[in-house]
Amino acid sequence: RSDLEKLAEVGIIFTMAQAAAKKAAAARASASSTYFPIVLIINAIYALLRIGLYYQTYTWTQFGMSCILWALTYISYRGIVEDHADKASVTIKATGKKSKELAGGASLDLLGLVACVQFGTALFSDRFFWLLAILPFWGGWKLYQTFYGGGENGGGGLGSLFGGGGGNQKDQEEEVDEATKERRQKRAERRRMKRF
Repeated sequence: RSDLEKLAEVGIIFTMAQAAAKKAAAARASASSTYFPIVLIINAIYALLRIGLYYQTYTWTQFGMSCILWALTYISYRGIVEDHADKASVTIKATGKKSKELAGGASLDLLGLVACVQFGTALFSDRFFWLLAILPFWGGWKLYQTFYGGGENGGGGLGSLFGGGGGNQKDQEEEVDEATKERRQKRAERRRMKRF
């Protein structure tokens, strides 16, 4: 192959990487504008209930647990935003359709658990803090699925740690039919011809 062809391939790869980065940034912004107000409202209502209405029974232990809950809320928010970016930057699978999987994955589950604990402790009993004991077992299960398989995607790989696929890329590539391969080949050839 000539140096010109190699340069063209590098240019195409660079262009594709830039497009993926733009998609990821747009997905982050979209997810952030959607979930930040939700997380803010959840935490504001919790603070209002816990500190404002039940201040007489608010102890230092409960303050420490509230700080842990707020930290978990932030972690889940960041995870949701990053999962949206990951799903946006991945190319559409061989079927040509977007994934039906809800973006946010396990981080969205964590946010739901934390909100349940927050409102359970604020309105009913401090025993709702015990629901946080689920987290180490859940984390262990996720690690098991990541490294030893399991799940519908065949497992393995770090992609499945927070709700991502983790399945074999080869299986997905094999599903591409001949017509799709031919169209992609023609499109790549046209791009190369445009550049030079």
